Amino acid sequence: MHLFELFLYSLPIAIVGFIFEAYPRFLNRHYGVDIWTHLLYLKEYHKQKGIPKRIENGFLVPGIYDYPPAFILILSKFPFRLVEKYEFLFSPFFDFIHLVLIFTIVYILTSNLLLALLTQVLYILTPIIILENSSATPRSLGYTLFTIVFIALFLSVQQDVLYLILSILAGSLILLSHRFTTQGFLFFAVFFSLYDRNIIYIGVFFSCFLLAVIFSKGFYLTVLQGHIGNLRFWYKNISYRFAHQIKGNYKEYKTQDFVFRVYNQFLKFPPFVLTITNPWTLLVFYIAFFLMPISPLMQKLVLWVICSYALALSTIWIPQLRFLGEGQRYLELSAFPTAFLSAWFLHYWLTNSNTLLFPVGYILVGVCALVTIVVIQRKAIIKDKLRTLTPPLQKIYIYLRSLKQKPRLLCIPHQITTNTIYHTGCQVFVNANYTNIEKISDIYPFLKKPIIQIMNEYGLNAILLNEDYATIEDLSVGKHSIIKRYDNYVLLRLKH
Repeated sequence: MHLFELFLYSLPIAIVGFIFEAYPRFLNRHYGVDIWTHLLYLKEYHKQKGIPKRIENGFLVPGIYDYPPAFILILSKFPFRLVEKYEFLFSPFFDFIHLVLIFTIVYILTSNLLLALLTQVLYILTPIIILENSSATPRSLGYTLFTIVFIALFLSVQQDVLYLILSILAGSLILLSHRFTTQGFLFFAVFFSLYDRNIIYIGVFFSCFLLAVIFSKGFYLTVLQGHIGNLRFWYKNISYRFAHQIKGNYKEYKTQDFVFRVYNQFLKFPPFVLTITNPWTLLVFYIAFFLMPISPLMQKLVLWVICSYALALSTIWIPQLRFLGEGQRYLELSAFPTAFLSAWFLHYWLTNSNTLLFPVGYILVGVCALVTIVVIQRKAIIKDKLRTLTPPLQKIYIYLRSLKQKPRLLCIPHQITTNTIYHTGCQVFVNANYTNIEKISDIYPFLKKPIIQIMNEYGLNAILLNEDYATIEDLSVGKHSIIKRYDNYVLLRLKH
């Protein structure tokens, strides 16, 4: 089958996946947190005619731009207003490319059209993948490159040095695209080097590092500094990762935020919840225990899944390791091999058994996964209020834009900081980069000092508050005046 024919066969399910990931944002067009930061960075890119040097406008804690540059370079190729209006389509589009790639890889490896299509279906029915692509981030781009790196790397060990070159090129792009995937890349390289007793994996990672530095003319060293700064910050504050900004740790506060409630469930019994986020992982463990040995490449895919699950489990269950990222996200790194192995196992079972037990089981698991995805899409995205530019918040922003002398703001909750900068032009107490995140530790992830003291120390003169998150009484600010109120959003000034 020619490549163009492969592409045509891969399209139907890839298009379904794209629509499935994108549709919640058509119903809630103003959802998002990171997107406002990316749009602010993109404005600076156009203003400074290239990768921004220093980010200052609106950020009361300015700094050198230290985010991986690939994403902003991609966004910069499109008209700014188009990106602003349709930002939510970028992540699903990257995943669309991943789905086409998945089909192509499986077909080339197996020459089985049905297996390639089934792998795509199971990938789409992986809850953790669908739910992470609701806003414009380079996450799905990173995972697509991750698949290329390790498939090419495994093939290079067995077949051709050209695969090794492809792996190094894709790996260097990971470092310039997404920090979390870079972490995963390093951990996987160490794991496979130890398992195979072969330093090629570590060698590839450091070759990618050198190439990323060369490609970026040294800028990747700034990205690395920001990455380390972010890790250091969360190492110190990880026990408050999902604390309420005013009321303290989640153990003392029953949050109404659906996303926070879900994460709290992860902490209670990670193996069960990780199974929900990617139920197909169970089948891979069955293969590992009962069907080994299999072909060398398939064994590598099984180890790929086991490594990601071990990373997910350890970074959730071991408090000291939680600063390395939200553990369930490591399962995103293995979504492709999990789907492929699960599809292969079903094909194996149908070929070697007459019973319908496993096919029926697959259908039940698939239905449960679909229901999980739809429910969470509805609760966490479509019906979200905390991370959405709601009509009351828009009215507050219109008022703030109309002021000749704009206030220096403290935003509560912290999630609306860059949203507020983007829509009002006000100066907000938030960091412009990750290297300087420590400088806002008095207010994030929770308030470590009385608000009155924070306002005085940092020269802030107004508070923008979402009263669905915390009431004025919760702030314990004493005398104050309400400047403007729209529904649950209130702009207030303290009286000294």
